[in-house]
Amino acid sequence: MPFEQTEYEQETFTELICEEQTVEEISFIGCKFSKCDFHESKFKNCVFRDCRFIQCDLNLIQVDGTTFQNIFFEQSKMIGINWAKASWGKSSFHQLIKKINFLECIINYNTFMGIHLPKIKMEKCIAKEVNFNETDLSGSSLRFTDFEGSLFSHTNLTKTDLSKALNYNIDPVGNTLKKTRFSLPEALALLYNLDIELVADNPEEME
Repeated sequence: MPFEQTEYEQETFTELICEEQTVEEISFIGCKFSKCDFHESKFKNCVFRDCRFIQCDLNLIQVDGTTFQNIFFEQSKMIGINWAKASWGKSSFHQLIKKINFLECIINYNTFMGIHLPKIKMEKCIAKEVNFNETDLSGSSLRFTDFEGSLFSHTNLTKTDLSKALNYNIDPVGNTLKKTRFSLPEALALLYNLDIELVADNPEEME
């Protein structure tokens, strides 16, 4: 196991290999992980605060009981993670803390079901078949992200920015949309969930 201490602060880890390992009850504060491989590792009851993961392999990691506060993932592979098993805190203080942010990441088959994640950034990502059911994404920026096959049900998208996002299927009745930002032509997909018929203009009928 590559971590011998119980707490690391302002450390930089580069090209660290930690595949299929169990990392338990270790705190990382202000740390940077660059090109590290954590494929299929288990993080149990750990704490990550003010950390950055850049070009890391985090596919199929487990995050049981682990706390994430103000974390940035950049250009990382993160397939098949169940974030609902992490510890997000229930107090009003915990609810105000920015939790996780993604930039140019692959996060296919992730689960965020039921998590309170307002004001996160998930920009220029590939997020195919991700579960956002009952998730609070209010005030978040999801711009330029591909949501093909992802689930949105009872999701709070109040003031969420989905401009330039792609391939989403969002039911405007089954989700909370208030001052939510969309862009054309992708926003036309919102109409597919309504019981309406779209009729093209016929120039001959207008004569």
